[in-house]
Amino acid sequence: MLAGVVVALATHQDQARAVWRNLTGIPASSLMIALLFVLCQLCLQTFRLQAVIPRGIALTLGDTAYAFTVGEWVNIFAPARAGDALKVILLNRAAGAQPISLPKATGALLVDKIVDVGSLVLVWGATGFIGAIRASAPARMSAMGILVGAGVLSALVCLGVYLARPRWFERLILLRRELGKGLSALKDPVKLLAGFSFSVSAWVAEVLAVRVLCVALGFPLSLPQIVLALVALNLAISVPVSVANLGVYEGALALGLHQSGVPLPSAVAIATLHHAIELLGTNLGAASLSVWLATRRHRARVSHGGSAVTENDEPC
Repeated sequence: MLAGVVVALATHQDQARAVWRNLTGIPASSLMIALLFVLCQLCLQTFRLQAVIPRGIALTLGDTAYAFTVGEWVNIFAPARAGDALKVILLNRAAGAQPISLPKATGALLVDKIVDVGSLVLVWGATGFIGAIRASAPARMSAMGILVGAGVLSALVCLGVYLARPRWFERLILLRRELGKGLSALKDPVKLLAGFSFSVSAWVAEVLAVRVLCVALGFPLSLPQIVLALVALNLAISVPVSVANLGVYEGALALGLHQSGVPLPSAVAIATLHHAIELLGTNLGAASLSVWLATRRHRARVSHGGSAVTENDEPC
């Protein structure tokens, strides 16, 4: 990737200078406003996860925020969305008197992802782009290919059932039951509505962050145009291929903005700055919440130690 950047800079020096002029031409006030929108987006995403946690779980907003933000921070560096697995573990460890099991936490995180994607579709539809892009006709398999695939799948299922032991089925039934409890927010209208409300607000905050950067360079794109660029971005980074999606993030967002009329050097500058601000916001959130959690644990240890000394001193 670095070699590609070097080659691009060497062969397109005029455009590289234009990108640099755009990067340095955005005022600091616009960058701060965009950062505030990104931090608001992170907070709203935390509220969304908190809203879809199953009822009866003793999980504070601070614990949820820590699990979500640190998981997002790990996703920057770890492959295959390993940060999402860390979110499940942190949610499981953070619960108090009524702990949330790993399957329940997994179910809650799945609901969070469903609400996230569904709210993006809602925002996209609200901006009038549902009919703007029509998918091409999907490739069709031959009838023989479908039959062979179905036969192989059926044989594997039958073999698995034959080799499975009864206690495995018991564990699967228990796992399914716990996972179903984690997905209970999908059947709770109040929780589902709250989750969608926070999620739509988070997407709006991200749209506004991009729009601030566009306006700062003299390209006041409409909200539908920015939403279309964000849809292209999220499709491109759905499968991570580099650390922090470097290169893919900038290329996808820049292409989406360029299709809306932004010159390519300006689009690359906007995409680069937006990615940098997103990474900065995630790091600030993870660092702040880590300090908060460490301080809370330290105070709890001090308080526990102080009460222990008092109890020991009372008889004397």
